[in-house]
Amino acid sequence: MPHYLEFDGMSVEKAIETACKDLKISKDNLKYDIVSYGSSGIFGLVGVKKAKIKVTAHDLNTGNIKNEENKAKQNELPPAKKEEDDIELKRVKSVDEKIKNKAVETGLEALNKIISTISDDAVINVSVEKKDVFFDVESEIPSVIIGKKGQTLEAIQYLIEKIVNKNNDEKFNIKVDVGGYLNKRHEKLKKLAEKIAEKSKTNGKPMSLGQMNANDRRIIHLYLKDNNDVKTHSVGEGFIKKLVIYPRKKGRAAQPEKQL
Repeated sequence: MPHYLEFDGMSVEKAIETACKDLKISKDNLKYDIVSYGSSGIFGLVGVKKAKIKVTAHDLNTGNIKNEENKAKQNELPPAKKEEDDIELKRVKSVDEKIKNKAVETGLEALNKIISTISDDAVINVSVEKKDVFFDVESEIPSVIIGKKGQTLEAIQYLIEKIVNKNNDEKFNIKVDVGGYLNKRHEKLKKLAEKIAEKSKTNGKPMSLGQMNANDRRIIHLYLKDNNDVKTHSVGEGFIKKLVIYPRKKGRAAQPEKQL
């Protein structure tokens, strides 16, 4: 059985250069197979994967083979395949048959690539209900995808929503969830809103919930919109704003807040 030597690099060309240098052989005489083309990851920062080639030992005439064989894996490797090919096979578990929109399919493809850079075991279920598109990600380690205070998941959802709705007349509401995190987050925010609202009512003073993203603010705005004792208002500019709960003056009915 032939033995294989593995070489990697930031690109296939770099891996070939490394093999030629280590084995003291010219590129023209090097016989190799591409194991992986590698991946540049997200913006070249997250999920970068090196390209990899394999060289058959018995095709070489060099005194360095034994030394390299001791360093290399001795098992026979599968045929070369691009990372992108693996993504489609590994990440999508089920897709709602109602998905016919090309924009939604593009969003799913983008989510596949993003998830593959931060999790090796995750799979995606997709469902569509009118204008609502729900991507449910299953993972043995959901915290890696969720991130601190849900920031990674929030960023992923933001990107997918932009991708799906870009240059598309039909706008969709995008939700990306992992292990039921969104429902747990919603319940936690509602309890927080109720607690701070009660304090604002009792003290007769405005109470701040701190800096919050648009999705979290919307949950609290909607939850308290029919509360006759308090009103909510977002303060600041941009995606992250401070949410403040104010006590209402007696006799004023609750009105939905417009600023999110």
